[in-house]
Amino acid sequence: MILVVSEKRKRYLDEYIDKRKRINISLSADEYSKISYLADLNDTKPTSFITQLVQHHLNKSPFISSQLQDEIKDMKFLLRNVANNINQIAHRSNTLKVMVDERDLLMELKKLEDGIASFIQKEAEK
Repeated sequence: MILVVSEKRKRYLDEYIDKRKRINISLSADEYSKISYLADLNDTKPTSFITQLVQHHLNKSPFISSQLQDEIKDMKFLLRNVANNINQIAHRSNTLKVMVDERDLLMELKKLEDGIASFIQKEAEK
């Protein structure tokens, strides 16, 4: 029984070594403290944080902190509420045959969208 377990473990380790590669990097104390601080903000360890950064960079997708992801989620919720309100205004306008200036509504929605995009861009550049 012990022999079987050790053979399975050896096979697993051999496969793991073939699939995963390990690298070592050297950082100054200042660089490490910055990485550690950012990792803490994202509720992760520094090595996991660096791995996430590398993966995002390789996938050419921006790294977005968990705090910013939560803020974006809240903004999307609010934006959906605004869209729902616009839909209700359009429905009421159609029901009452009262014209609402659609251009003004769409321009306000465009301003909101531009503001959100600007906010996300600024936060991503931090």
